[in-house]
Amino acid sequence: MEKIRSEFEKNPALSSSTVTVAIVIVLVFAKSVALAYSGSAAVLSALMDSLGDVGLSVMTLFAVRLSMKPADEDHRFGHGKIEGITALLQSAVLVGGASFLLLEAMGRLIHPQPITYHVFTMFLMGLSVLLSALITAVQKMAVRKSGSLAVEADSAHYSSDIAINGAVFLVVAADYAGWAAGWLDPLCALVVAGLMVRAARTIAYKSFSMLMDRELPDNIRSKLTAMIRSHPEVLGLHDLRTTQSGSRYMISFDIELDPSMLLWSAHEIARAVEQTILDEFPNAEIMIHIDPFGDTDDSRHQDRKENAA
Repeated sequence: MEKIRSEFEKNPALSSSTVTVAIVIVLVFAKSVALAYSGSAAVLSALMDSLGDVGLSVMTLFAVRLSMKPADEDHRFGHGKIEGITALLQSAVLVGGASFLLLEAMGRLIHPQPITYHVFTMFLMGLSVLLSALITAVQKMAVRKSGSLAVEADSAHYSSDIAINGAVFLVVAADYAGWAAGWLDPLCALVVAGLMVRAARTIAYKSFSMLMDRELPDNIRSKLTAMIRSHPEVLGLHDLRTTQSGSRYMISFDIELDPSMLLWSAHEIARAVEQTILDEFPNAEIMIHIDPFGDTDDSRHQDRKENAA
């Protein structure tokens, strides 16, 4: 147990992705058996969701591995953006699965099919709920520790899997008790399709944000500003630029110091500010430019001046 915890702490994104792939294969097997015995559209929707999950989770695993590669001659900023590309592919796969499910559910609304082997199916769907909850817990822990977009994207649709599998369980139970009309089973499949599209939209937004170098959220930028200004020798701060590449934060900014200060002293202050940020964001890559107090004019700000004009 201690060895497993140690491996997770060393690389939470990769560890959670490996665990996810293993568990989701078990989920696919369980739901395939449930579908073969029940013939339920709701179970089919859950199976389609998990089949998509297999591809998505395998993509996530490879993306996390590739994003961990260090910078090289051709990729001086590392390989983290592969996570954004993978997240975009994940959203496309989810939309494709939702489209298939929509067509299947509409067909079953017109031509309802009875559900069979209720008790066995409920057992397998209950197992699916527990396994989905386990995946979600592992992934959320990994996202908190690594900040990986690929794992966060994977976690976004696994979080909805608990509700999806739980809803399927309730549909089968209601049919077994004789409380459900024939339309309830395909209606559940339609709701699942909607949840898959919603998850795809969230994932696509975050992937585009990374690929287009969108600034980090305001709460993170505010925290960075406070940490930088907390150093007593920092007299000013400007041009804070932030973005995310995989699990790494790319941060650059200018600090203004006493113009009479020795270069060595200025360097030590910049190093102290950098360490303060790294204590909070250990995966950050930080670039600090030093200016004399009051001098905020340099070529890197020209684009902002032109936009303002």
